[in-house]
Amino acid sequence: MYKKLSFLVVALSVFIFAAAILHADNRKTVKTSPPVYPAIATKMRIEGSVKLDATIDPDGTVSDVKVVSGHQLLAGAAVDAVKKWKYEPAGAKSTQARTSRH
Repeated sequence: MYKKLSFLVVALSVFIFAAAILHADNRKTVKTSPPVYPAIATKMRIEGSVKLDATIDPDGTVSDVKVVSGHQLLAGAAVDAVKKWKYEPAGAKSTQARTSRH
């Protein structure tokens, strides 16, 4: 019983991982927008990278951006910039990981 359950859990994990890889792609950007450095971050001399996951609709527009890591003062500017980006059209929704350096 436990062997079958363990196999099922492993098989399901592999399936989910494969589905994630298939939906993650490297569509080329058609239009980018640089992040606007926040004034408070300048005053506080904060710099660094913000890692984001962006969901791209089939028409190439960015519909959702989630912050994976990075300083909170920089994250808002990075999200705002990536939401303005435009990608090549494709047949389905996809996700891409992005890093914004401030």
